[in-house]
Amino acid sequence: MTSSERPRPLAPLPDHRKTEDPAWQRAWANNAYLTTPLRERGMVCDVQQGLQYRLVYAYPPGHDSVLVIGPEGYGWLVTHQAPAEDWTDFSVVYDSRAGSTSPAGPDAEHGSQIGPLLAAIDAHVARLPRVPAAPISTVPRQAGSSAGKPTRTR
Repeated sequence: MTSSERPRPLAPLPDHRKTEDPAWQRAWANNAYLTTPLRERGMVCDVQQGLQYRLVYAYPPGHDSVLVIGPEGYGWLVTHQAPAEDWTDFSVVYDSRAGSTSPAGPDAEHGSQIGPLLAAIDAHVARLPRVPAAPISTVPRQAGSSAGKPTRTR
């Protein structure tokens, strides 16, 4: 087995209680074709699925932002929002929507292909400024309800 054939380590699952919910697990499984390559790139991913929408959230490592990826008919709309908590900076990263109800996106020629979508995400993340690592707390953890619980990883 060559190094290119070895599976890359995956970013962890999101840190919330929904990961035990069968509905979330089905949504996760339905989006594995997208979340797996994003997690191979070190991004913690989450999914949200409603009756008429499906979203994948991807948190680039070392950045305080989120990519929101939504399939739109026969294409994709990917937005970048920073910081992740309040989304004050918003930009479109990739738009391959066909344009039946609005003008076609600039990447419409790629339709629902995953390769060009991932390449656009890679290029965008490479241009993002890195967020300095948070200092390690020197305060010991208290025993009690929060002790032993994992913290959110991005």
